[in-house]
Amino acid sequence: MENNKYIITVDLDLPPLQSGAEPYFAYSKFPAGHNFKEELITSYRRLRALLKWARHAEVMILDSVSGRFHPDLIACIFMHNLKKRPLIVLTGDMWNRGDTLKYFIQKTLIHLADPQIQRYVVHSLGEEKIFAQLWGIPKYKVRTCIYNYTLTDKEVSSISIKTSGYIFAGGDPARNYNQLLSCARLLPLRQFIIATHTLNGRKDIPSNVKIIQASHADFIRLMGESDMVVTPLASGRTRAAGQQTYLNAMRLGKIGIVNGKDVLGVTDYIHDHINGIITDDTPKGLSEAIEWVYDPCNLDAVKKIRENAQKSMKKFSYERYIRTMASIIEELVTNVGSKEIA
Repeated sequence: MENNKYIITVDLDLPPLQSGAEPYFAYSKFPAGHNFKEELITSYRRLRALLKWARHAEVMILDSVSGRFHPDLIACIFMHNLKKRPLIVLTGDMWNRGDTLKYFIQKTLIHLADPQIQRYVVHSLGEEKIFAQLWGIPKYKVRTCIYNYTLTDKEVSSISIKTSGYIFAGGDPARNYNQLLSCARLLPLRQFIIATHTLNGRKDIPSNVKIIQASHADFIRLMGESDMVVTPLASGRTRAAGQQTYLNAMRLGKIGIVNGKDVLGVTDYIHDHINGIITDDTPKGLSEAIEWVYDPCNLDAVKKIRENAQKSMKKFSYERYIRTMASIIEELVTNVGSKEIA
């Protein structure tokens, strides 16, 4: 480990560099903490390890969302003092712009870290367009690596793909479940199951909505047995979200319904009424999309969308994601000698 030149802290099974440098996968070395104290201790250990590795590494692939305290980003700031710095690629879910004070802190940290970072890899074309201006970094450093579905063939074969009379939704980050609850009130005869922690304690849940906390296995099973999968996303955010949920639904041949107004990333994956359905961000628009799927007159069109959803997943495989990331890294390494790495 002491002489490893290629360090990876993101959960990606990247191949060796063309130079022959073997990757050191550090992701599992720092398990997530279960409380504030554990997170702080883990982040400190991770920060120290990164700075130690940076002294001999030539390439480091770091995680933009490496915990509450962002040790990977902070490490980039301290690398300023190194005589010889590694090439840094920062990737992951990136950051959502906070309120005025938080945005000032975010932008300041990124400004301090940026001289040590050669590439930022985002997950949507929409992010790529706004990222440089939003965070005050050079545009030539930004690349896009479209996300992938995460279900394995073994997981898919382990569940029953059928329709069981309910609409499924799930996940916690960047969701707007108020939209879906309002939609459920407009459709009192439809049954909804929502797997999330964000609605715990709510007293205004309609009678036709069931809120659950599900294990990964149960989440996949419920998705596979649903009539369709709705991913109600919060609008106005500055990073893409929800791709794993609606891509996995499409991998199972489900109708994926996602709101796309002022939401980044959706149109990178879904073509409306071709391999999924894109709605506006209103309960009325969502309810109309759900009723369109249930309408017997649209049976053939719905069947075609489901077929197209599964076919389109060839473009969103994990293998394709890894190839794209590897090419971005190799492009950086190849062009490192140029005056401006572009």
